[in-house]
Amino acid sequence: MRRFAASGRVYSLAAMLVWLVSQPSLAAERDDAQQAIQIPQVHQEVGVVLKEIEQIRLVLGIQPPPERDFVLRDADPRQVFFQGQTLFRKCNTLAQEIAGISRQAPAAAPADNIALTDVQMVVRAAREQLDIVRAALDIDEAVAVPGVNNRSTAGDVMRDIIQAGYVLNELTIRQADWPSIYDRVVQMITYVGGTLPEARRFPALPEYECCKMPEDVYQRLLQQMEGARPLAETVDLIFVRIESRKRPPNGASTGTVYDLTTTMLSDLGELTLRLEGEDIAAPSYPRPARIFPAHVYQLAAVLGEQLAMLGKR
Repeated sequence: MRRFAASGRVYSLAAMLVWLVSQPSLAAERDDAQQAIQIPQVHQEVGVVLKEIEQIRLVLGIQPPPERDFVLRDADPRQVFFQGQTLFRKCNTLAQEIAGISRQAPAAAPADNIALTDVQMVVRAAREQLDIVRAALDIDEAVAVPGVNNRSTAGDVMRDIIQAGYVLNELTIRQADWPSIYDRVVQMITYVGGTLPEARRFPALPEYECCKMPEDVYQRLLQQMEGARPLAETVDLIFVRIESRKRPPNGASTGTVYDLTTTMLSDLGELTLRLEGEDIAAPSYPRPARIFPAHVYQLAAVLGEQLAMLGKR
């Protein structure tokens, strides 16, 4: 259950069954391809996704988002897989809006170690959602498949998945919102709380500070992720490193914060699993009727306090 919850929202069993019956046997595919697939081949498939999204953007006549320039280091298939789930959701959102299909959930993470074949399958599932969009828009021209870059890393794959989602944010009406980001921070707090003594699991909310921007939230969460890195290393876990080369003029967007919480959920979920954290109920902090970046900023302070306590445990 920990693996599935780490991927984001919980979807109904019916939605999962609808998705699963439409796919080939995932277990069979995974067994057949386990030995053959390599990072460059997965990166190549993500390159096709980027080109197909660009094709859709041009048909819709939507301006591209501001350029982002960053690299990701120390990524592994687990972290890339969870980002791939987010890519699937964004592609499905676009398919809902353009083609009127039903909301669908990505495949849950496997119970054992996540492999490159799992990443490949979630990327291919996202492409199937794009195929639905392309058909609805009468796009029948195939994109050119990019060449294989034998120097590709898992960080390159993860970065391009994030870039694809960044463009998808511009194409969809129903974009990532602050309530869903708030819920992800609550989930992280719950994970970390399971590793702390019961009396100290959930610190009090600090005073609310008005008028915070997405960049403020992004920086607070990023600092907490970096602060927890030494603790992760004690259990042989490497957090992905995010190195920005060029920042947008107005800082992080809502979608960028959402993408960061995807990575943090994956990493903190794995960290607390290795620390043998308990599965506990979520904290009962009062949920605002309308959630703004300042509310997430406030809640993220609790996560920071928890991680500080965990580091001293």
